[in-house]
Amino acid sequence: MLHLNNRSIGHNLRRDKTVTISGSDFTLNGEFDNFVKFTKSWEDMGVDQFYGQAKHGTRYRRYSDFNYNPVTHQLTQLEHRAYEQSLIHNKYVGGIERHFNDFDNNIITSPILQSLVKIDFNVYKEVLPEKLHTETWQCQIHQIRIEIKPDQKIEITPEGIHCDGYPFSGVHFWGRHNVEGAQSQIFTKDEILVDSGTYQNILDTTFFLDREMLHYVTPAINPTDTQMGFRQIIAVSFSRPGSEYDIIK
Repeated sequence: MLHLNNRSIGHNLRRDKTVTISGSDFTLNGEFDNFVKFTKSWEDMGVDQFYGQAKHGTRYRRYSDFNYNPVTHQLTQLEHRAYEQSLIHNKYVGGIERHFNDFDNNIITSPILQSLVKIDFNVYKEVLPEKLHTETWQCQIHQIRIEIKPDQKIEITPEGIHCDGYPFSGVHFWGRHNVEGAQSQIFTKDEILVDSGTYQNILDTTFFLDREMLHYVTPAINPTDTQMGFRQIIAVSFSRPGSEYDIIK
């Protein structure tokens, strides 16, 4: 199982509303075969038809909504639904019902994904009232891979500096190859840069209070003449519909 060893995350998240940690802050106790299997799941996702930039590369994505019980750690997949954002938050594809392939049961039951969700909620608890630590939350998970054609430059986040509207998000990096650039950046609502860095190692991670911040990833370049490049992440978010912790669209 995956474990998170860094004890200062909660303090930093409360203070700064964002914190970035290294993959070395995680440990894997057993489950190596499952870790490899989970990593391979990035290789068979459907194409994100809304991404554009076909001349430069392709984005692949899975997306599903779940209920998460922090007491039992049960992750229950909800019915298929579109991913929707307003034009206010996403000027690129806002206002469109975007349908992506759901997670299948082999990935949902992976001990690695189960560990990630548990870890991320335990981080989020650090900024929540104690009475909400045992309530059921909705969990949104995006799994994304961007492939870049040889000698091409591509926008990782073509919507620009933006907010996705979640109360909390954790973005976990899961590898890159033949990629330069792609620096992750976190901003205040006034677009003042407060954190930046380029993920290099699997499980390099940024936790942030998404509704209160903005984020962006700078363009990526494939410097090779003949080989494809790729960059991949998984993002885990939490919300409580109908409450002050609902998603802002």
